[in-house]
Amino acid sequence: MWPILVAVLVVLVGWAFKRWFRYDKSLLRAARAGLRRGRFHVEYQPVVGVRRGRCVGVEALLRWDNEKYGALGPAHYMKFIESSSLIGPMTRFALSRAAQELREIGAPKSLYLGVTAPASYLVSTAFIRDLGEVGALGLPPLILKIEPGSARKFRKRLIPMMAQARDTGVRFALSDVRLTDIGLELPADMTFEMVKLDREVLGINPDDRSRQISALTSMGHEMGAVVVVEGIENAAHHNIARASRAEFGQGFFYSRALGAGRLKAFLQTANAASSKPAGAATVLGWRVRNF
Repeated sequence: MWPILVAVLVVLVGWAFKRWFRYDKSLLRAARAGLRRGRFHVEYQPVVGVRRGRCVGVEALLRWDNEKYGALGPAHYMKFIESSSLIGPMTRFALSRAAQELREIGAPKSLYLGVTAPASYLVSTAFIRDLGEVGALGLPPLILKIEPGSARKFRKRLIPMMAQARDTGVRFALSDVRLTDIGLELPADMTFEMVKLDREVLGINPDDRSRQISALTSMGHEMGAVVVVEGIENAAHHNIARASRAEFGQGFFYSRALGAGRLKAFLQTANAASSKPAGAATVLGWRVRNF
């Protein structure tokens, strides 16, 4: 029996050793340590009205000061964090830090804060518990983003959660909306205050994108939502968003993600009185790139 027991023990040790050094496990251990040690911070990408050029909200983005994992960018590490139990502590950190920093820079109370949180977390008991703390943070108007696939997958559990969250002032955005979502069917009692068009829509054939963006914008308006076009990187994109009748735009044309200090200066520039409101966003794009 001893040889068999030894063989089993070796297999178990090998499995545990391999699991411990798996890439995703190593990254998450580093992220947990980074959260404890203050290695995460929040940056804010402005969302701008495409007609008057005024900043109406900001998207909160987690940044990780880590040479091995953080340097690869949030598109790399956030997919691991969002699928782990770490998403709760990270979301609480982002909300509390944003509440503190926006208060410190004197951000307008009308400025909304957009935060990404996976639906699997939003329907958990942990989020319902965290929701009770949101009001105490002194947050600006909060909009939580949900992707169409998640909205369909978790719809039965999302609907009561969304109703409960709205009672505390939270609102919701249907995010990363693509051409494949045209004609999207959701339950009548699942509503969204905002629809965000994915940046890939602006990357399609130029001969077709104006029509498609207009179709997606109309879909958002039929849902009773305002529409944000993401990925606006130049004046041509800005003009397409305006022509589509979308209300807001987000992208490098207006601003990259900013730390709190630079966001304060941005807001002073973006929301300054303008004698030419129709062209303000074009001027704003130039001023921000040269800020």
